[in-house]
Order: sequence, then structure tokens, then C-alpha cells
Amino acid sequence: SFIIHLLSTPKKGEIMKTNKSTKRPAIFPNLGFSTRNSTSVSFVLWLLLVLNSSPTRRRCRHLAWAQNNETHFLDRFTYQSETIDRGDGFFDYRPQEWSAIDCDHSTRQALDQCLGYAYKWHEGINWTIQDNYCKWCPAVEEGGEPQQQLCGDRHHQSPINLEREYGFENSTNPNVMDCTDLHWMKYEDSFCTLDQLVDADAFTIERHGLRIAQPITVYDDITEDVDGVVDGVRLNCRLPGNGTRFGRIDFSKGFSDWWLLSHIDIHVPSEHTQEGKRYSAEIEMYHFYSIDYDNEMATVSVFMEAYDDAPPYRFLDKVICQWRRKEYETRLQCGLDPIDSTYPGCFPLKRQRDRRRHLKRKTNVDDSPTSQESGAFEGTFANKKPKFRTFADVIYHNEMNRDNPHHRPVEIEIDDENFDEADEKDWDAWIAQQSQRMKQEDELYHKLKNNDYGGKHTDDMHEKYRNLIMGDENEWFNYWPMIGVRTEYYYRYQGTSTTPPCYGADQFGTRRGVNHWRVLKDPIRIHPRQLFELERLIRERIAPPDDPVNPCQPDTAADVDSNGKVNTARPLMYHSPRAHAKTFCECKDWESKWPEDRAWCEMQDINERFYEQPYNFESDGW
Repeated sequence: SFIIHLLSTPKKGEIMKTNKSTKRPAIFPNLGFSTRNSTSVSFVLWLLLVLNSSPTRRRCRHLAWAQNNETHFLDRFTYQSETIDRGDGFFDYRPQEWSAIDCDHSTRQALDQCLGYAYKWHEGINWTIQDNYCKWCPAVEEGGEPQQQLCGDRHHQSPINLEREYGFENSTNPNVMDCTDLHWMKYEDSFCTLDQLVDADAFTIERHGLRIAQPITVYDDITEDVDGVVDGVRLNCRLPGNGTRFGRIDFSKGFSDWWLLSHIDIHVPSEHTQEGKRYSAEIEMYHFYSIDYDNEMATVSVFMEAYDDAPPYRFLDKVICQWRRKEYETRLQCGLDPIDSTYPGCFPLKRQRDRRRHLKRKTNVDDSPTSQESGAFEGTFANKKPKFRTFADVIYHNEMNRDNPHHRPVEIEIDDENFDEADEKDWDAWIAQQSQRMKQEDELYHKLKNNDYGGKHTDDMHEKYRNLIMGDENEWFNYWPMIGVRTEYYYRYQGTSTTPPCYGADQFGTRRGVNHWRVLKDPIRIHPRQLFELERLIRERIAPPDDPVNPCQPDTAADVDSNGKVNTARPLMYHSPRAHAKTFCECKDWESKWPEDRAWCEMQDINERFYEQPYNFESDGW
């Protein structure tokens, strides 16, 4: 309407032209158009159609909807091939259009209602769509042809394909970089127990995948809190007499301090590929360095692959049961019947817990007037208290407001225990013990399967195996993927997070703001029954009752095919040698503590080791 009004307004000093046959004003007199000029009219109508279907039109609809309905920007993202117009004035954007996701920063309440980012920050002002780092830099076009032009010769977008060629010494490929790392990624557990994680509601089923958060508490200093800014965040797990400690991991070369664990996400299938191989799933362990070090973030990633002859991985059964518990509680809150299917890997509770506080809890404010716990339900959006669900949220929040002179950074309170020297532990002996235990479990599984069940895996056999390995007595370990993978060697590169806002600044020549990836070379071997349950949890996700879009309705971002297969993987981005700085670290760089690694490294033929027997276990190539 604005364009028609503009084009129809006579120029200064000009008399309004009329159509001679009707004596009515001609259409767009300033351009000499009339109703008899069908070509001109068609062109204008085509122009209006293009404008009406553009992202700009979508954002205008958002503004109108926000003004009329007192809500703001409920755009989300999806892994489906087409953007979905939900009919409520907002969209679920396909991967090609994730960069169009925007959030309203005008009020704190509006920010709380921004659904488009998997990791939220709050109270931000003066930040725009430019702070969404997502770009569409596909490895292949929709037609399947290679595409290397959309983002030029450098970008940091993830995920990418990982190649063993980048581990060759004296390679003729000018893009191959030597691995400069000198030691393994040493990891030490946090003080969070499984019971604490369960009580804090840390196991959640998100639209984009399955999550385990490290529970945090946001503290408000009531005497100084005149502007509503949060004053501090700390880990909500305490070991009596020892304070709190994050899970932490030590990167080699260039990082003198520990990286601290924020949360774990599981995507199905894997987002990265290795030599073109896409795996059944990918575990992404997100870490932060320190807000004093330019808000750097890192992800340690582990593939999972389903094999018919693989025993169920005991730790994966343990976390699957917690997501099933979360699913049960959500359905109960929504007045829905429990799911019909059972899962043989779930352990009985050792003690009866009072779950009513989880089922009745309406807000994220605890009994203390000075704190709020992120593990609780968010409640309605009328609650204006800011809430950080993970430490990544705090990092994002500070980064998005870095140039705002009115912003006071939210400080992460880290006890001195997090900066202590490494634990006094015989890591060689501990890892050898883990390796021996998993070998014994493999042997037990195959003996049970072949002798008692005729070589077939059944739910009854799965349950019996769980009891034999005393699965319900397994001690919790927050870095459980690092045990099951049984390797120290990995790919490293500089990229972005794989969900909006695709955190990772596109600045060539600096590591500031990028997401540092470490992707382990081998997959964890899991049983197909475990993969099926991961897919089912994502596919049958029910939105919680406080969801602003689909409360108590089926709601997943996954692309689900006609066979029920789930896809929550962002499409591959093409490799940018100048920005990604990809390399592969393996036997020549340090000696591994894992016996499986050392046996693999004995293969002298590098082509055999890299391509014919690429894993620490026997396989037919990839």
C-alpha cells in the first residue's frame, strides 16, 4: 500500500492524470502507467508479489503481530527442507534461512520469548540480526552439485566433512596443517552427581535434540540490584567440604587454563562426517574458557554408530532412562497417558523420590529471595526474571552486549577448586581399567547372546545383560562419552556452533569468538535398540505445558521421514581452508593411554591405518 501511494502521488506542480474512459485517476501516474497498459501493471503486481513473499514482509508481519498480540518474535528453526508458515504470524525456518531468524530486544519480556536460538541470553539491548552468525555455505547445492561460492573463500560455519589427509606428514596439499598439539585432552569430572542433575531437571528433550545441562544458579544482589542486572552465576552442585567444580578439560597448545563444561547435546544423525561417512548420532560437549578470554567456546564431539553385534553402551542406557523420566513427567503434567513402549535398559530407582515438586513447579524461582535455579520450569513469559539455562547462555549474553556501554557483564562465579592443579590420579592405570572392563562386558554380551538367546538380541536379553553388568550400580561420570569412545586422537578446527545463532565470529586471522572443535576419530559402538530409542524420544517429543507455541502438543524441529527416521543435523558446510584451519592429530603427535589406540598405532602403513582399518576396533573400512 505504501508503494502504491508513493507512485500514485503527483509530482510537485503536476495535475493528477485521469483515465479518459472512466475519469478516474490513472494507476501510478508518475510512471505513466494506466489500466490499459497491462504489461506495466503486470510488472508492478509482480514486484508487489516479490516484496510480499520476502523475509522483509515476514518481519513486518512479526511487528504487526507483536503490536496486536503483545508477543514478540516467536520464530524458530527446523531441519525440514521447507520453511513452515505456522499461521500465527511466525515461521519455523529451514536451514537455508536460519540467518533470517531475528529476536526483539525491546524488553526483557520479549527476549524471554525469543524461541529462535537454542541457547538463550537475556536483557540484551542494541543488538540486531547481524548478531546472528548463521550463514548458508552448503557443501552441495540442493541439486547435489558442489557449491563453493556462496560465502567466498573463507567462513567459519559448521559442521564440515573431516578428512584423514590432514594428518599426513609432508603432504603435497598446501592446505594441510601439522597438528601442533602435544598431549591428550585430559578431562576431570564435575562435582555434579546424577541425583543432583535429576533434581535440577538437567535432562531435557529439546526441539533440536537431547540435552544434559550442568545446573546453575543465578544470584541477585538485592542491595545493589537497582537496574535488574544479574550479578553472578555459579554451578549449582556442591561437594561438602570442597565447594563446587565444573567438569573440565585440558586442551593442548595455546590454552593455559581449563575449559569448563556447560552442557551436552545429542544430535541424530551426526552433524559432522568423516571421509563422507555420516554416523548414527553425535554427542557435542559444549565448554567455555573464561569470560576474561574473549568469551571463547569449544565443543568436544564424539560420534556414535549402531552395530548389530555391539553391546548396549551402559552409560547411554543410563541417560536414555533419564530422558524417558522427563518424557513421563511432561506427559503427566499435560494430562496425557504414558507412552506404551518400554525400554529394557532402564534401571529401577534405588529409592523413592518425591517428584511432586518437579510436577507442580510453575516458575524458576526457588525458596531463596536472592537466587533462582535454572533447573526448574520456566513458567509463563509474564515472569520477567532473567534465566540462564546453561553457562553457554551467559557467554552468549555477554558477547551480544559487548559493545553496549550500558551493559554490565554477568560474571560467572568460579570457585578456586576449578583452578587447582590436576587431580593426583594414575590415569594410565585408570584408563587401562576402563578398557579392561569394556572388553569383559563385550565378551559377556556375546556369550549371553549366543548361548542363551540363539544369537539374537531381545529386550529380555538386554535387561538380563544390564543386570549382569550391574548397570544400576554404575558410578555416574559427567564425561561418560570420553570412556566409551576409547581413543585420544581427534580432528581440530575453528568453526561455529551448529544451531542458531551459530556462534562463531567470521574474523580471519583471529580465534576470537570462534567455536573450537575437537572431534574424536572413532565412534562409540552402540546397539541399534539404543539408537531407536534416541530417535523415538526426539520424534515423539511433547512440548511442555508452558511452551508459548504448542503447549502439550507434539513438537520437534526434526525432519522425520516416512519410516520414522529422524534428522536433527545441520547440512554440511564447505571447507574453508583459510578460516577452519583443520588438522588431524594422531599417533605421531603423542602416545595414547588407551591400549586400543596403541595397538592401532602399531600399523606402520599409514594408508592402512587411516583408511582400511580407520578405527580402534575391527571394521570393514568406514
